[in-house]
Amino acid sequence: MSTLGEPWLTRHTHYYADPEATATDLLNDATEWLQYARHTTALLAELIDDADSVDESHLAVTMGGVSALVELGMRCAIQAHGKLLWQQSQTETVEDSCNT
Repeated sequence: MSTLGEPWLTRHTHYYADPEATATDLLNDATEWLQYARHTTALLAELIDDADSVDESHLAVTMGGVSALVELGMRCAIQAHGKLLWQQSQTETVEDSCNT
């Protein structure tokens, strides 16, 4: 197997968020990555429908790319969720200390 393709993409897909990014920023990034994946999938479906034949190896690499885009979107959403939970816990801690 070549070094390119889905296994390579999956192992090398990383998302490094700005430490100052807000949960909203991260969710916006997630939406953008998922939009890229959606439009790539729609274009791919249209091209396959119109094609007389499809090169399976190119299709596999392209689907690996879509998978990487979805993975990036998912990681952004996970980071946003974590940031929201952290902010909520900090707010609850401050409120608890004020009430005692």
